[in-house]
Amino acid sequence: MATYNYTALTERGRTIRGAIFAENEIDLEARLKEVGLDLIKFHEQTKRSGGSTRIKLKDMIILCLHLEQLCRAGVPIHEALADVRDSTESTKLRDLMTDVLEKVKGGSSLSAAFAAYPRVFNEVFVGLIQAGEKNGNLTESFVNMSDHLKWTNDIRRKVKKATTYPIALLVVMSLVIAVLMIAVVPKLLTFLVDQGFAIPFHTRALIYTSEMFQDYWFVIFGVPIGLFIIVRIIYRLNEAFAYKVDNNLLKLPVLGPTVRKINLARFTHFFSVMFKSGIDIPEALLASRDVVKNRVIRESIDIVHRSIVEGNNLTNSLRISNQFPTLVIRMFKVGEDSGNMNDALVNIKFFYDREVSDSVDSMVGMISPTLTLVMGGLIFWVIAAVFGPLYQSFAHMKF
Repeated sequence: MATYNYTALTERGRTIRGAIFAENEIDLEARLKEVGLDLIKFHEQTKRSGGSTRIKLKDMIILCLHLEQLCRAGVPIHEALADVRDSTESTKLRDLMTDVLEKVKGGSSLSAAFAAYPRVFNEVFVGLIQAGEKNGNLTESFVNMSDHLKWTNDIRRKVKKATTYPIALLVVMSLVIAVLMIAVVPKLLTFLVDQGFAIPFHTRALIYTSEMFQDYWFVIFGVPIGLFIIVRIIYRLNEAFAYKVDNNLLKLPVLGPTVRKINLARFTHFFSVMFKSGIDIPEALLASRDVVKNRVIRESIDIVHRSIVEGNNLTNSLRISNQFPTLVIRMFKVGEDSGNMNDALVNIKFFYDREVSDSVDSMVGMISPTLTLVMGGLIFWVIAAVFGPLYQSFAHMKF
């Protein structure tokens, strides 16, 4: 079988593109006919590219919501997939759903069809769909997945809020410093020197700093950027180095607790999603571990998993990890003792949602004033260094 890229028309007259397996041109046209498509043009590709397709998180949320509503209404899955394909505004998702529909029509399970696109539908997504197929409740799987994606989107928004403004302020501050030191300050200092004013220590320091910026500005700005790029590359390639960075990150004041809470919030939320979908605790732990970005916390979840496999209960295993607050462990214990883990997980989710929001707001509230104070101090230094000698000279004038 070969893989063909094709362009086809739907029954509604919409043009879509995709890639599917077929024996030849006749088989390709027949396969497309089965899913209600009329072939326009095609060409054989040498390497399958569908698995690398990227879909926006917003479109993934809409996909889950759409399939949830159609499954709840009792619509057959192949008709639901066709409806999603025809109604989505995303060209990439439309092409992808065409291939998924073709696979389902060909006898594949829904989870297997989604698994063919690991860059779009990761192991977590496929695992939830498999759980829904096993227990006969795909609707609940799509409900849980859409909730998880919406929560993930909210976390991303909060993280973006925590980083965008400080980074923008830091860039503006760097530009202001560069302009002051390279363009403004030299002219003012030249005027002071030409007038023969007495130059105090803080003004001489400003002169040396300005000269250094003029001669070595590319080093001053290039070295931090270069170091950042090198660290990022080593972080991705060297697991031991990445672990040390993650470990030191957790020890930083203000930033460390926020990073910890965000990662634990990801873990507990997704563990809740997996548990509600009928997946047992050891498998739910392993799946939830994959959504955690920090390697230290991920390692602690492995410890929890091994402890449970050895026969310990969840509460004691979490306590061994030494990563979770006492309050969260107490909530897990109440859920285990009462046999109502779902309610306990709801309470834990509420706890971490509030903690993450408070931590992000606190971090932003601390970083912004700090950078503002640095900027204010710099401007005060320039003003004092330039106008101080002027005022002193005026004081010695006799009228």
